[in-house]
Amino acid sequence: MNSNPIRTLFNKLLSQQFLRYLLVGGASWVVDFLVFFLTYSHIGIVPAQTVARIVGALVAFAGHKLIVFEDRQFAPQAMRQQIVQYLILWLVSYTLSVILLLAFIDLLQLHPVAAKLITEAIIIVINFVTMRRYIFASKAGA
Repeated sequence: MNSNPIRTLFNKLLSQQFLRYLLVGGASWVVDFLVFFLTYSHIGIVPAQTVARIVGALVAFAGHKLIVFEDRQFAPQAMRQQIVQYLILWLVSYTLSVILLLAFIDLLQLHPVAAKLITEAIIIVINFVTMRRYIFASKAGA
């Protein structure tokens, strides 16, 4: 058998890291949803969505930093840099998701739900790779 043990270990670690990434993303979505659910009837839909997205993003940032990429840089300058990069990634991801969604629906004539699923799969991979290589690169093995 022609198996490379280093590559096998790398693939195993990467897949475990990606699984943690998906779990943190799911947990942050649950927090986002719960905040929205608990607040929309009290403060309105748009403020509730805004608060929910912010809280969900904070949970996601902390989870990605500490659990997924095991980053322990807490110096103010490093934290500021990571937060700014994370925010930029979020804005770019959002913009790309809208572009892809519209392209899949309007140009490829996909059903909106199918377009959303494909778009999210693409965005999830792009975000994981970007965080792993750039935002939390010190412990990510990049």
